[in-house]
Amino acid sequence: MRIIIGSESFYPNISGVAVATWNLATYLVGQGHEVLVLAPSTNRKSYLENFEEGFSVQRLPSIPNPFRKGFRVTMHPVQQINSIVESWQPQVIHLQDPTSIGSCLMKSAQKGGIPIVITHHFTLEYILSYFRFLKPLYKRSQAHLTGKMKDFYNACQYVICPSETVKRWLLGVGVQVPVVVISNGVNLHQFFSYEFPSGIRSDLGLPELPIILYVGRIDVDKSLDTLLDAVPLVLENHKAHFAFCGGGNLLGRLRRKTEQQGLNPYVSFLGQLDHQDHDLPRLYQIATCFVIPSCCEAQSIVTMEAMASGLPIIAAAAGALPELVQNGDNGYLFAPENIEDLAAKINLILENGELAHRMGQRSLEKVIKHDLNRNLNKIEKIYGEVTRHETA
Repeated sequence: MRIIIGSESFYPNISGVAVATWNLATYLVGQGHEVLVLAPSTNRKSYLENFEEGFSVQRLPSIPNPFRKGFRVTMHPVQQINSIVESWQPQVIHLQDPTSIGSCLMKSAQKGGIPIVITHHFTLEYILSYFRFLKPLYKRSQAHLTGKMKDFYNACQYVICPSETVKRWLLGVGVQVPVVVISNGVNLHQFFSYEFPSGIRSDLGLPELPIILYVGRIDVDKSLDTLLDAVPLVLENHKAHFAFCGGGNLLGRLRRKTEQQGLNPYVSFLGQLDHQDHDLPRLYQIATCFVIPSCCEAQSIVTMEAMASGLPIIAAAAGALPELVQNGDNGYLFAPENIEDLAAKINLILENGELAHRMGQRSLEKVIKHDLNRNLNKIEKIYGEVTRHETA
């Protein structure tokens, strides 16, 4: 089968959408399909990249995203995408978002009678978090975006989403085509590994203390001030070290805030690690617990990576995170943006090593259903269904 995947976020970006798109393309090629990914270029030029995994990426002319450092956006390349679709003749088009590339592919697919599948990766709260100036018009903006998205999705044959939370919302706003929950998944083998912790700590420059870990983008939607503000409250009771792994718009500000509050000895900013970097599973291995304070997660790949590494999870009781974390089972949920509650939950983990171990074991048990290949196979079956329907 010939498949085109369209995404405004792709490698070398580090984001949930970029990782999910990479995993999907890699899996499909491994199953014998031909895959072309359409994604923004690193400049205003168009060029083709061939990856050793076996898929190709057509980079489309783009400009810097004014709201997300390091990300780029295409400028509605209708003619170029029409030409690509006409020459490539895909049997199915899979969109990862409804923005510039997605809307152009939608028009081409409708013109050529090609079935369209879309994966919904985000929440509207995530989008609006980057447009704080719209806060006075939040309800109106939300209604406008919801209406546009609903119409777009209803023109597809299938909508895939990563969690039941998101599915309920999609159905509630009027999406009428089939909506199916398929986890973004995680490579269980990649994150279940072991080596001597002392060597890892030395390599990563981390002390011989309990490590409270965050991995992900350091951006406005991740509520990382909540975690940083909880550090002094934890240090009042325990010796611990906080590690932030990732890059983003707020990295410089959080570094300055850490220095201003005298927290440099207790906080490390490790920079960005590629999702395939061999140091990433090593970092999870030496952590005592994983914290995800974001209030607008549609699922959270990094949380599943931490679960696959056998960690207890402390997560905001918001978005789809309660589907991954059950309070008191494989970790704790805390009241969103509540610094005291977050610190208290971290302290509970640090006070009881046996409890932390038991919760980590439960994370391993719960993450099994999110096995990457198992979930990507479900997407492959949807391709077969929509292509059979088109030829019937």
